[in-house]
Amino acid sequence: PVVSSFSTHAKSPQTASHRTQARSSHRSWPTSRSLAPTTTTNTTHDHEKQKIMPLKTTNLLFVLALGSADALKSTTTCFGRARGACADVGVAKGISSAATCQVQCLSMPDCKYFSYDDKVKRCHMCSSDVDDGESCVGDHCVHGPRRCADPAAALRDPRVRSRAISTDDAPTTSLDLLEAAVTTAEALCGGVETLDAMDTLTTAAEFNGLLKQMIAGDVAGYAVYGEFLDDAEYLAREAAAVLGDASCAPSPCNAGLALFATLEAFLVLVDGHGERAWPGDAERQHVFADHKIFFADGKFLSDYTVARVEKFVEGLPTHLIERGVRAYSPFTTVQVKNAFHCNSELSGASQFLIPTVTVRAFNLHNVQSGAWKEEAFSNTPVAGTGGTKGDIFQTILRHEAAHQFDRTMNNRQLQLRQRLTAASTEIRDWPRAGVNSRNGGAAAFFRSATGEIIASHVGNQYLLSTSSQLELGRLKAVEGDLKPLAWFLFDLDIVGAATTATFYENEKDNGIVDTYEVMIERKPGPGAVTRLRVPGCGEWTFSYDDLGMLTGYTWDRTSLGRCIPTAGVELEAYPTLEPTPAPTFAPSPHPGPQFPPCGVKLYKGTINANKPTEVVRCMTTAWHTQKEVRYGCCDKTTNVCKRNAIPIRPDATLEKDLDCFHKENGKWAAHNWYEAFKMCEDAGLKLCDVPSAGPCHGDGCQLNDEQLWTNIPCEPGDPGYDATCEAQPSPHPTAQPTEELPPDEDPTHLDLEEDPGLDIHWPPTPQPVASPAACEDDTDWRKNGNSNRDCNWVGKNTGVRCVNEAVEKCCACAPLADDDDDCSDSGTFLKKDIPGKGCAWVSQNKDKRCAHEKSRVECCATCTAAPPADDDDGCTDSGTFLKNDKAGRSCVWVSLYPDIRCTHEKSKVACCATCTGHG
Repeated sequence: PVVSSFSTHAKSPQTASHRTQARSSHRSWPTSRSLAPTTTTNTTHDHEKQKIMPLKTTNLLFVLALGSADALKSTTTCFGRARGACADVGVAKGISSAATCQVQCLSMPDCKYFSYDDKVKRCHMCSSDVDDGESCVGDHCVHGPRRCADPAAALRDPRVRSRAISTDDAPTTSLDLLEAAVTTAEALCGGVETLDAMDTLTTAAEFNGLLKQMIAGDVAGYAVYGEFLDDAEYLAREAAAVLGDASCAPSPCNAGLALFATLEAFLVLVDGHGERAWPGDAERQHVFADHKIFFADGKFLSDYTVARVEKFVEGLPTHLIERGVRAYSPFTTVQVKNAFHCNSELSGASQFLIPTVTVRAFNLHNVQSGAWKEEAFSNTPVAGTGGTKGDIFQTILRHEAAHQFDRTMNNRQLQLRQRLTAASTEIRDWPRAGVNSRNGGAAAFFRSATGEIIASHVGNQYLLSTSSQLELGRLKAVEGDLKPLAWFLFDLDIVGAATTATFYENEKDNGIVDTYEVMIERKPGPGAVTRLRVPGCGEWTFSYDDLGMLTGYTWDRTSLGRCIPTAGVELEAYPTLEPTPAPTFAPSPHPGPQFPPCGVKLYKGTINANKPTEVVRCMTTAWHTQKEVRYGCCDKTTNVCKRNAIPIRPDATLEKDLDCFHKENGKWAAHNWYEAFKMCEDAGLKLCDVPSAGPCHGDGCQLNDEQLWTNIPCEPGDPGYDATCEAQPSPHPTAQPTEELPPDEDPTHLDLEEDPGLDIHWPPTPQPVASPAACEDDTDWRKNGNSNRDCNWVGKNTGVRCVNEAVEKCCACAPLADDDDDCSDSGTFLKKDIPGKGCAWVSQNKDKRCAHEKSRVECCATCTAAPPADDDDGCTDSGTFLKNDKAGRSCVWVSLYPDIRCTHEKSKVACCATCTGHG
């Protein structure tokens, strides 16, 4: 392929200027979206003053060559058959062909070779040219390098270098990849007929690999935003212009959806917000700003459904977000795989991974909020008793998000799950007893798929109707089976904090549930939940044996049955047993997992205890998760390095290599630096942090001559040391680990598999389901007749421009006009806590009783049509109202833009004086 001929040091200003000038000799850009020829007056470095040349086919081929466009068209000379590779970089399932498997390899920075299993449609990505004899065996296997046009490139490090870039070192610079992505997107918008969909997907894949390296820190931000600042920012503006061009038509069949989503990921990484990534899409901008949720769904999810995602995330405890859903990642990626599906070659599975640049990601399937409801408690006594059916989209969302909660578990919780699983041998032992009913039952399924336990029980049940799961446990306990109640307590253990937890109840038609704070008491540690106070539902106590298994319970309530918490009841917290303000689920005497700014040394394992310690290289990113980097753990006193846990780790076995720190179930596992740190701490050891720890000598665990993690900072002179590391902090968002580290996991799979644990019963004959009507801008409307002030103009500053007619004419204003709040009557409200004075009582004399502020708010549906009467309360603004309970959104906030904010029903009621004459 054509490659850049620059072989200069990235830190030389003179060289950078020369590179920019040289680049201008081959760059040409479309002025609009047409291919009409234009002329250029100069080739100056100032792109703002320079006239832009048209995109010509020769230039397009240049940038596509950078993306290995020809790599997928020479399979007869590149691909081989009847052998596999390995899968140490990752596995992608459902991939349509060897060619699209090679594209997946291009998106993974560590992938040098791949093998494709044509029988099961599985792609294996490998860091070296080896056949492990397991990934793919037989004539149906296809094997090949990362690039076909230049197979020798696979023998080099495929990572883009931020320093000393040359044709012998890496095929492209980081700026080349950005330019290729933007130029290809512009060509797609310009309707270039020679643009092939596979070429577009290839370009997106290589750019994806660059973004992953930016997140990991392997390519520092200044590799894009240093000397090339003008070029890179110009290209970023061009990317934003393409994304905001309504005439562009990206689709699954031209691979434009994948490319555009990758450009969106680039812009949010650079900007830290979504204003340029999603121009005019206020809902997605808002969700990313508040919750760091990145939607790579090809714009499939409606604004209504996106808003439901936001409401769900708002109701999750902080520790489940920070240590689960978004653990060690700048944002969480939400995808809809089938939105990227075109045909058997350009399938959804082959494309939807390409826009994913974070390790925290999950697939929500192609369904909108409000489609149908799914029974979460099938095959149990509480099924159909009210509140046990959940909106199908929310069910999928809760389940897939709850998969992320596994990594929040500490050792006690991991061991408890193992013991409960071993004890739950019958279908009736499981709260999700209806799962896998056609193929062996729930017990067989969960005992073989422990990774589904939290997703299915917390996600499908606890987050829908906590009281139903608790009542199911009580009913089974009355019959003599404590295990369903023990599983409820396990879920409560995961969701709860130190002294409080959340109950989820009463899902509305829009999928939103009510949340109630409950009080819990834990054993010291913090340990298992021993007492539970639920507002309006009394107190529970629980007893356990020495292994943490439930042995009994009491409940002080005399009338039995499911009890939904009562709103507004204040509970007294249990005494704090330990002087800790918040739970520390994995207490560590170590000062904390702070990855050194210049990286850590990787040592080489050896069997010779007398051999001097050898520093293999300086690892500059903590996120490296490939199995080529392993580790041992050091004694905190003697600094002697150990390869396995015998006899320290409680669950260690005597079988050779089964208890190695860097293995799981006897097989190599990919652990990043933070995970290695945690594993050692949990074993009562430490990640080796002094040179005297030695080279981790000993027998077993296959560490001889392997690279090993340490906690020893890199120093000048170490192989790979970056002298600019302290002076050049990366400007892109980076995850900052705080108090807890994830347990063992394999992040290379990205949590994106379709999930059998959902056990969804899809309608046998899917019928179109009415969902909230799609919003369409009034294309004829202009503010005050000004031709430049259309709905696109409004969308660029909705906070100011969404007033008067714009609210009705422009979709960007829809979230402001259509509140997420459900204006419904409270089922628990009693005026002044007097029995009988609920919303039904208010309805008997609305003209008078709706004049009272709290009655108006709590009985919103009843009072909506009732004008406030001249009562002793009068039409006054509430002093306590906060829209959506968000700080700062009081009636004063409403008064700033009353024409917009008074359209929300609860705001209008609570801020009566402000909203009179508005909304």
